[in-house]
Amino acid sequence: MKVNVSGRHVTVRPEWEDYANEKAERLGKYFSGIQHVDFVVDANAKAHRCEMTVVLGQGARLLGKAEAEEMRVAIDQAETKIEKQMRRFHAKLKAHRDRTRIADDVPQKEDTNEETYEQVIQEMLEEDAG
Repeated sequence: MKVNVSGRHVTVRPEWEDYANEKAERLGKYFSGIQHVDFVVDANAKAHRCEMTVVLGQGARLLGKAEAEEMRVAIDQAETKIEKQMRRFHAKLKAHRDRTRIADDVPQKEDTNEETYEQVIQEMLEEDAG
């Protein structure tokens, strides 16, 4: 998994980058098909912002934004939002797999009202004989 940390109007501190890498690695337990994670951090006098984008192997893109007084808190909040989205995405994939598996396992119900070819021939022979 590739992790990219960049700053908007601010220089990224090494501790922010280390913390973001640590948080990105934790996401692997929710979904193994993560291609890359991008962090964009922004800091001003009032608040710190973090935008976290996760690109999954199925083409899905998850986005979590957070704002807090400290950068670590903003990164934590963004990661929490991404975790929630990943759990929902994983559940959606699992439900889809289960539906298709159930549809394949259910035997098709035969229509008992229709006669088979043999039954029709037998009735015709009985009519001719009788």
